[in-house]
Amino acid sequence: MNDTHYGKMSEAELSKKLGQYQKQARIWTIIGLIGVLGGVISFFAVDDMALKSVLTAVLFFGGVCAALILGGGAQKKLKALMQDQMGDFFRAELENAFGPDMNTAQMCIDEKLVRSLVLLDNQWEEIETENFREGEHNGVHFSVANVRLNHVYERGAPQDGLETCRDMVFKGIVLRLEMRTIAAENVLVSARTEDSPRGAATGDALFDRCFCVTAEPEQDALSLLAQQFMELMSEFRQRVEGQLLGFRWEGRVFSLAVETDYGFAAVASNVDLRDLDALRRSYCASLHAMEETLDLLLKNTALFAAQD
Repeated sequence: MNDTHYGKMSEAELSKKLGQYQKQARIWTIIGLIGVLGGVISFFAVDDMALKSVLTAVLFFGGVCAALILGGGAQKKLKALMQDQMGDFFRAELENAFGPDMNTAQMCIDEKLVRSLVLLDNQWEEIETENFREGEHNGVHFSVANVRLNHVYERGAPQDGLETCRDMVFKGIVLRLEMRTIAAENVLVSARTEDSPRGAATGDALFDRCFCVTAEPEQDALSLLAQQFMELMSEFRQRVEGQLLGFRWEGRVFSLAVETDYGFAAVASNVDLRDLDALRRSYCASLHAMEETLDLLLKNTALFAAQD
């Protein structure tokens, strides 16, 4: 039977089933990691070439299959069952926190928007978004989504068949807010790295040390990045649970990306899913964390202001 077609389950039945899937996902993931590690060790420790090839292939690729196919399959069943049985609760809490779901083109979070943020110099080929939500908080229009970026590449020799590999290079949230102030030109601010260009100097030593500002002409960026705003973003960078990688100001919409393990509208991975009350508390805590993040940004009432 497909778990997504279960009838309404009792709390005890749901607790037991979620616990089983969570246990299966963890066991297969551990087995997969052991297999991959065994394959790596075999590659360096075994001298016989034939035996090395067999052991490395069996252990390494067996481990990958165990983690991704079996462990990932259990995880998908877990999420589907949770949504099927607790979806009404999740939707009610979301609407209570952020109002009815909205869907406007200007606030979407997609590949085009994320590439405009120039995260990781755009050295990624695949984007995954989850739990997108568009709504209002204290009268301010916003959207948010959990985002993963993957570097996709092929490995192996053409004659033996190429394997498509995916390495996650970014995990975090992308957040967008509608602003009171309109940017005449696009302003891009990225977390400063060793390879960052000089950028426009704002005159704020802490801000310039942490961020690289790009805009044409530079004066437009400097007129928008007032002292109060730069202090706000420096505080946000210090207080947010993760690393602020950058933000973009385009027209009336302000977009930012934070690399973090926090998941919006999600249940923390360390929660024992057999405890349904803990599951509910964790989900609500993820919404409250977003409310606190928005409140921190909305301290700048000159930029982020409720619509009349």
